[in-house]
Amino acid sequence: MTMCEFSSPQIPITDIENAMERIGSPVRELRRLDAGDDSEVLLCNGLFVIKIPKRPSVRVTQQREFAVYSFLKQYDLPALIPEVIFQCSEFNVMSFIPGENFGFQEYALLSEKEKEALASDMAIFLRRLHGISVPLSEKPFCEIFEDKRKRYLEDQEQLLEVLENRKLLNAPLQKNIQTIYEHIGQNQELFNYAACLVHNDFSSSNMVFRHNRLYGVIDFGDVIVGDPDNDFLCLLDCSMDDFGKDFGRKVLRHYGHRNPQLAERKAEINDAYWPIQQVLLGVQREDRSLFCKGYRELLAIDPDAFIL
Repeated sequence: MTMCEFSSPQIPITDIENAMERIGSPVRELRRLDAGDDSEVLLCNGLFVIKIPKRPSVRVTQQREFAVYSFLKQYDLPALIPEVIFQCSEFNVMSFIPGENFGFQEYALLSEKEKEALASDMAIFLRRLHGISVPLSEKPFCEIFEDKRKRYLEDQEQLLEVLENRKLLNAPLQKNIQTIYEHIGQNQELFNYAACLVHNDFSSSNMVFRHNRLYGVIDFGDVIVGDPDNDFLCLLDCSMDDFGKDFGRKVLRHYGHRNPQLAERKAEINDAYWPIQQVLLGVQREDRSLFCKGYRELLAIDPDAFIL
């Protein structure tokens, strides 16, 4: 058996070996795919992804993520999604979807026809996902339903409390924060949508590509029942993390979006909101660096950036 070196006590190697024995695939090779803020992610035998939550809250999130995979199994989606293989309180196992390295540089080399085909792939997947009817009275959907207005109010309350507790809240900053949330609350179009099943982190890092086409979609860890426009936020980012705003516009067109300008404006507001998210995530993850970065950027936020 070949293993990478694991120094983290959070990785229950013996339990993983026992679980893989039970599902008929004894561990021959185990290597780390990712060690993020929330989970350790391992690849077993080149066939299975093992996600190990680092905190109790992440354990709950993973349970919901895997419940969504199980629910979606009944639908004929136009791209592969992970298949649930095994679950327990310490880790979860799903199928691995192999693909090719495909980033901004690879995308830039595509012909216009190939770019349109890729945009169409993503639009077709999203239209299918967003069109699935979910039982809102049942778990996990009743737990992942997002009331966007309520979420913003909770963010405001938590942000003020965090800054005040750390003696970082002065009168000008407090006024700016109040103005930001007043602008957000006045943007009625932000809250006018038909809630549906949303991947909620639909970026190239969570997609699998083959032959320059969309082959699979992974990591539904942020899944919600909420605003379908959330699935265009990453695609409309101007950075090189995905394929640029022009590509996002292609996806909107193939999707048949009724108000692409609104989707773009939501993406811009989401970008402007990122410093606040960094502050709150920094506290949640006990990540001082992330918190400090968000706080510095928060001081420079223009509240008018949140006017729709």
